[in-house]
Parts: sequence; C-alpha cells; structure tokens
Amino acid sequence: MSSWVNNGRTIGYSSEGSGTPILAFHGTTQSANAWAQVQQACSATLQWVTFEFPGSGESDMPTEPIDLDVVVADAVALMNHLGHHRFHVIGYSLGAVAALQCAANFPASVITITSLCGWAKTDARMKVTFDLWRRLIAIDRELFMRYALADGYTAAALEVLEPMIDAVVALAGTAVQPGSDAQLELDIRIDIESSLTRITAPCLVIGGIEDRWVDISNSRHIATTVSGATLVELPAGHLVIGELSAEIASALSAHVA
Repeated sequence: MSSWVNNGRTIGYSSEGSGTPILAFHGTTQSANAWAQVQQACSATLQWVTFEFPGSGESDMPTEPIDLDVVVADAVALMNHLGHHRFHVIGYSLGAVAALQCAANFPASVITITSLCGWAKTDARMKVTFDLWRRLIAIDRELFMRYALADGYTAAALEVLEPMIDAVVALAGTAVQPGSDAQLELDIRIDIESSLTRITAPCLVIGGIEDRWVDISNSRHIATTVSGATLVELPAGHLVIGELSAEIASALSAHVA
C-alpha cells in the first residue's frame, strides 16, 4: 500500500501490474484489496491503481461529510501524479457511482468506464438499507458481516460458505474500514442522475440479478441512460465481486480491449 498527499488530504492507494492504467474505486466498508480476485482473473494487461475512499486503508479519516466530486478530483489528481493522463475507470457499488462521476467530470481522461452494481440516485429502500448498515456496524462489525453475507450472496454461494461461516464472519469483520459510517452517509445522499448524459466514454454496466441492496433496475437504468452503454446481468447478489470474479474479469477484459 502507498499514500500521497493532495491539498492536505492523505490518499491511500495500491498500484499493481503493468500495461494500460485502470483507476479502480472500491465499495463501501472496503479498501484497496477489494479488487484482488478480479485482478488475478483478468486477462487484459492492465496497471491497477485502486483509490481508497476517505476512512479506508491509508486514506485520512473524513472530518466532514464526504464530497463525491472532491473524491473524484483527488483520484484523477493521483493518476496524473503517477503519470497517467488517460486511463480506464472501474468501480464497484459506491465505487461505481464514483467511476460514473469521474467519467462525467473528466471525459478527456477516461478511455472506458465500467460500473459494477452501481446506481444513479439512492431510493427509499436503499436509504433504509444503508441506515441499517450504519446501525449494525455501530453495534458489532461481525454482526453486520453476518447479515451482509446472508443478504449479499446467492443461496448457492451460501451453500459453500455455510460450513465455515463463523470463520468467514470473523475474518470479514476485521476488514470493515473505520470510515464506513461516513461512506454510508454518502451512499444515502447519492444523486448523479444529471451526470449520466454527460458520459461519452464507452460504458460497460454490470449488475447482479439477485442484488437485494442495489436492485438490477439501477444498472438497467444506467445502461439505457448512458449513450451506447452495454449491459451485462450476472446471476449473483450484490457481493458478485466475490462470487463471480472470473465473469467480471472476462467482461472487463473484453471491454477495455
């Protein structure tokens, strides 16, 4: 892991691989290692630069509500600092929202954009869900992870995990990042609807058909609103990044090619 200071803010990131650069945004509660399985399965030759949200990994804890546009600007500044002025962008969950906003705000920098389980505007059900996450994390991170695994994976995936669920919950609980509450507060107020029509880069939208947190209708909406976007629907829940990493890597590799 590495860090860089921009405008007084410490930004954590990882940089792995070689080839065409890709800026990756992780999801809520996560850190840079969230993309590890997809990276390993990806056949495209890419240099992965994973930006860490405020409160994750090496990034500073936020002292005020997280500003999505500041996050995106910091991520692009980081890429420029590393010598990358044109790059692919990918994001998962809240990271997909950031990736879409990045493509809208910095069209000259973005070669392609990939949204995984993203959304444009938080609806009432999502607000209630994200508020529940905040409350569960405040009580017990392992309790939150037990719920997250039960609700985030498909029944087929849970059949595999069930014999070792206690160990998985304990390990996953330690990975919940200290800035998760601030990230969830941002989740609750997301509205980038007006940004979608400003995206000009080739856009791949991937959603989970069984996603209970960010319904597949959100990915379908992005795909129909962003000009020329391609939609891929996978048989998975929101935790598709762990369940079907090879399928995500395959779709990404074809997209960036």
